[in-house]
Amino acid sequence: MYIVYLTMALLGGLLISVHGIVNSVGAKVIGLPAVIVLYSVIQAIPALIYILIKQPSLGLTATLVQGFKWYLISGLIGVTIVSIVTLSISNIGALTAFVLVVLGQVIGAAIADHFGLFGTEVKPLNVMRLISIVVIVAGVGLLIKSESVEKKNTSKDNNVIIVEADNVS
Repeated sequence: MYIVYLTMALLGGLLISVHGIVNSVGAKVIGLPAVIVLYSVIQAIPALIYILIKQPSLGLTATLVQGFKWYLISGLIGVTIVSIVTLSISNIGALTAFVLVVLGQVIGAAIADHFGLFGTEVKPLNVMRLISIVVIVAGVGLLIKSESVEKKNTSKDNNVIIVEADNVS
């Protein structure tokens, strides 16, 4: 069963990248606020249907009342994430944006595990986990460095083309 959950996590990550790219393209077409509103409405409809079909153990009203602060916090975080990722993809590209998103998730998860935030099981940061994070940070650094080198080379190539065009006339 463990392999099923590993596969599900990988699939979730793949879907997150597709989701971000679709949002970025959609924001260019209809604007970021419209994407966020439509995304939220479309996300809410199946969730409400599920809640109505499978009545929560506390009852619908009690669940909505007691869960309000969590819905509010989660909704605000969700809007922030969608906005940040959408804008990032449009400006730095999907790969760079998602590598940084994953790094942020890894760091956030390590902190949550270490301190048992929000009631999660405490899993202290040990040497192996720290080395893993350092390797990920190094990978992110290499990616960003390779992109800055690529931009510099592209810029030089464009200058050469412009100079050659000036010499033709």
